[in-house]
Amino acid sequence: MLLLQSAQRAWPAAAVHDTVAAVVRDAEFQRSLQRSIADVIMLWLAEWFGRFMRFIRHAPSARTIAIGVVILIVITVAARLIIAARARDDGKGRASSRRGSVSSDDPWVVAERLIAEARFEEAAHALYHGVLAGLALNERIRLDPSRTSGDYARELGRRGSSASGPFRSFIRRFDVAVYGHGGCDADAVSELRELSIPFRARARAA
Repeated sequence: MLLLQSAQRAWPAAAVHDTVAAVVRDAEFQRSLQRSIADVIMLWLAEWFGRFMRFIRHAPSARTIAIGVVILIVITVAARLIIAARARDDGKGRASSRRGSVSSDDPWVVAERLIAEARFEEAAHALYHGVLAGLALNERIRLDPSRTSGDYARELGRRGSSASGPFRSFIRRFDVAVYGHGGCDADAVSELRELSIPFRARARAA
């Protein structure tokens, strides 16, 4: 009872309405038009909330206003938390699925499929991953996402590996094909395919 009396004194309808309007205008709600479903739902809730506040603004009972505001705030916050949690879970599930499909695919098979689909730049990346897989198997190179092709080339050079020259030839052509101005076309991928043969044969033999 004391809480409601306090709310009645401290939460006049106009002040509550202004507060809600300020929250709705906050950056959390003002995102681009390309919003997730969760954002669309929250905007709908905020709009409905604003309409409700306009409706009860002239209501005779401040106590009713206070109760309504508390209930709506709780519902809005709970909905936001539930939607955000579900979005995180869905994102983790999709990421896990993508990682699983990538790790289980043979990069050489993937490259051939992408070439057949004329997705040449993606095929070049698949060939690159196949070459790295060959180095990991035959040269005991430690693969790490933070390492560059130059890092691997220098390590092969320090070891005096016979794979050093072929690998440098491959990555030079790869850099031009993928990062050069001419773009990655069928001819570039064909060359990369030829340059990757030594690594492919050794990887399959292993």
